[in-house]
Formats: sequence, structure tokens, C-alpha cells
Amino acid sequence: MRVVRPRYVLVEDDGERRIPCADADRVFSGRPGDPVWLLGCDLPDDLLDRLNAGRRVPPFVCSFEVIDRFGLETCLGLVTFDVAEWSPSGGGHVDLALRSSLHDPPRPAGQAVWDQWFDGGPPVKNLWAGHDRTEWLRAALAHRFDGPDLPPGETYRLDGTHLTDLMSYYCALGEAVNGPGGYFGWNLGAVEDCLRGGFGATRPFTLVGPVATEAREVLEELGITLRPAP
Repeated sequence: MRVVRPRYVLVEDDGERRIPCADADRVFSGRPGDPVWLLGCDLPDDLLDRLNAGRRVPPFVCSFEVIDRFGLETCLGLVTFDVAEWSPSGGGHVDLALRSSLHDPPRPAGQAVWDQWFDGGPPVKNLWAGHDRTEWLRAALAHRFDGPDLPPGETYRLDGTHLTDLMSYYCALGEAVNGPGGYFGWNLGAVEDCLRGGFGATRPFTLVGPVATEAREVLEELGITLRPAP
């Protein structure tokens, strides 16, 4: 019998309970309140016993984690585990519908974005140009990893090939600092937070390339030297 690897896992706030699920539906609906369907779930015994006895499972908040093909878990958002209906799906697993969506549900365009990370992340820069910018930045933030920042005085080169608006600028900025799929803020406040450390670069530094008009003054005040590309 072929073993189906879970694509998602719900993790209770305290990490005590984990609910692996082979698949899910309506996750990327973008509509608050739209019920999420969880398919092929391996419920902890205490939850399964309650359902089999016809008793309601007290709702609890979980982290909704996406599992990539390497087994790495990344939080897509929070969801309230509140079962609206359920049915057995074979092999001791169950399918169930939650009463609501993720607390901040990603839009349908987010599905293709998260698929970029399923095989280990974008291999080259500028793949964001073919996707929803907001959903790309959301995924880039979720997939960032902690590591040592480069020292002050570095020079980063921003590729402006696909710049069309402010959100595209933040996509390109993240990749200038942290490479393909990189994140370095999704608005000016978030960029300032990144400059406090832990996001790849240490100010002061030089950024070579085009600059969004709305960002120029603030970036310079934050200790970033802006230079046009030669």
C-alpha cells in the first residue's frame, strides 16, 4: 500500500497535539469565514474518540503548517480547530470540515506562490514577477530563516527589470539582500524592523539600482546609501 505523505499539519499552540493531513481544500480562498476542508487526517486518539462518541471537540487554535517535499514545516497562518462535520476516510484517517477559514486566509493566487517553495524555494531571482506580489511577500516572510547578518558596509544590487509598483520594489529588495525568494520587508515599517537585525543586512550599507519614489527619503534616513545602477 502506498503511504501518502502529509502535505499539511495542524500544531496546537503549546505543540502538544499535532494533526497531520494528506491534503486540504479551500485553504487559499481569500474569504474570511470560508470553511477549510482537511483530508486524510491522522487525529490524536482523544479527538478521534470524542468524534466517534458523538461529542463535540472543544475548539482550539492551531498553527496551520505547510510541509514541503523535504519535510520542512512552514506556518501559513493560524486556524481555529472547530469541527463542523467529519467522516472516516479509510486507514484510520478522517476527512473533516472546520467552521471557518484561516484567521488571515491567503488569496487563491497564493497557491502557486507556495508551490514555488514546495521543492525548496525559488532557484533564481525575479520569479515573483509572474505572481501576486502581496502573496509572494507573505510566503517570503514565512520562509525566511535565521542566520548571521552580513557586516555593515556591504553593497547590494537591486534588479529593477520587473518593477511596476511599490510592492514589486519590496520583492526585488528582498532578493537584493537575501537572494532568490528573499525577504527584507513588505512596507517601510517592516524594512525598518529588518534593519534592527536578523534579516540578512546590517546598516549602513549601499543599495545600487532603482529606488521607489515613495521609499527614497525613508531609506536614506535609515542609513542606506542609494546609488543608481551604472
